[in-house]
Order: sequence, then C-alpha cells, then structure tokens
Amino acid sequence: MRLRYRYRPVFYTPAAVLIVAACTTGSSDPASPGSSPSSPQHVTVQPPPLEVVAGVVDARTVQLSNGLEARILGLAAADECWSASSLKFTQDTLLGKPVRYSRASESSITLRLNNNDDFAALAVSKGVARAEKDDLVLTEVEKSAATAGLGLWGPPCKTSATSAAPPPSPTTTTPPPPPAPPAAKKDCAVSYGILKEWTGGFHVEITVRNTTQASVQQWMLTWKFSGGQRVGQAFGASVFQRGADVVAMSSNGPAPLNAGSSATFRFNTEGSTVTPSAFALNGKACSLG
Repeated sequence: MRLRYRYRPVFYTPAAVLIVAACTTGSSDPASPGSSPSSPQHVTVQPPPLEVVAGVVDARTVQLSNGLEARILGLAAADECWSASSLKFTQDTLLGKPVRYSRASESSITLRLNNNDDFAALAVSKGVARAEKDDLVLTEVEKSAATAGLGLWGPPCKTSATSAAPPPSPTTTTPPPPPAPPAAKKDCAVSYGILKEWTGGFHVEITVRNTTQASVQQWMLTWKFSGGQRVGQAFGASVFQRGADVVAMSSNGPAPLNAGSSATFRFNTEGSTVTPSAFALNGKACSLG
C-alpha cells in the first residue's frame, strides 16, 4: 500500500523545457494568399528530466548524475542512535535510482522518486528521519510515526532518550579495624641458631640481649627442650639441664649484663634438632629473633 501524506509542492528547476509549437493555418510566407497575420501559439510546460542519484553523502545529502550535490529539504540531521539506519535507508532507496528534483535554495532540493513519492516525507513517515522544525507538512507526518513508535521513535532511541539511568547503589564504607595495641616490650631478646647438624645431634649458638635501660647484675637464661634433647659440652657459658628444663649462666661467676649489651654462648646437644618456643632472662620472658 502506498503511503499517503500531504503533497509537498515541487517547483521545477530553470532547466524545465518550454516547448513552443507554432500552429499556422497556411504558409508562413506573409505574401502567400490566405496567410493569417497572427498565428496562435500553444505552450506546454514539461517536468524536469529524470536524474540518477550517483552518490549518498549522508542520510540527507545526495549527489546527482548531473554533478549537483545538495541537501534534501525538510530533513533534520540524523540522531546518533539511528544514524546508521538512516544512512542505509537513504542508500537503499535512492542510490542508483531515477529521481526528479527541484531547487529550494542554492544548497537544498526537494526530491521525488520515479513513482512521484516525496523522499523526505517517505523517510519521516517510516521513522528513519526527523523533520526540521519549520516544515509543517513533515512535522505532521513525524507525529504519526512517533505515535506508532516507528524507527527512531522506538528502541533503542526512545529507551536511551527517556529512561533515566538507575541511581547508583549506595556505597557502604567499612571502617578499617583499629590498629592492634603495640606488644608490650620485653626486657630481653634471644636469638637461637643451629650452626651444625649430624646424626643424633646438633650444635647451637644462643645470644641473649638486655633490652632495658638498666643493668642485670647476674644473668640466667632458662628454656625447655620438648623432644628429649640432652645438652652436652658448652662454650662461653655454664649450661645445666634437669629433665626438659635447661639453665645457662656466666661461667665466670656473677657477670653483669649491661643495658643494651648481649652475651653469646654455644653448646652441643644430643637428639633431633629443635627450636625452643620460649626463653626467660632472670624469670622474665624474652622475645625471639
């Protein structure tokens, strides 16, 4: 079924051909007998010849086979969400097709298809183009397309134009956990290193450091072995063991351990290698490391 819409007048171009047929009833020679002093003339206005659309620049600009490049009157620039579809419609409908045109200005034309359909009205009626605001005829056609939800009046253009973006989800900020309270500073620090191993035994070096601001008059370091280890020969300190409990002290009698100073000793041990989990200097726990 052909689309019906109000007729947009075509003003034929200056290239319209005027065919003048001079009709005479006798000889054109005025001296001939019976010649008429004034012969009647009949003027026929012919429509402009067909041109072919040689190129489509964009959805509303075409190039004709006579070299003219012009914008189609009444069409607004294509919406971004429908620009590709608008261009394809123009190419499919016009490219390589015969058309008649009329100049509306130096840069714009009205364009009719070979079946006399106005291209601008056709495009607007299918929703592939918008009408310019000052074109009353096309504005009425546009209202019908919009009511029917055709082309750019439906998804995705209508959705993108009318649907508000969902509000952002509220963000909840979890405060960082409070910093752990600083560990209580201990009065001493012990390093325990296994220097050598052999089948059934190992050699250990221990350094004990006074981390307080006061001197220790007589130092005594205690710890436990948990796997049946037995202390043997010692170097740099006197080392005694009773069951799992081990005691180390200066081998030269009472020896102070001044603030910030350390004492190092070594000993051999029978049994599997092991690192005790706790040490104490004069009964006060030491840190390891």
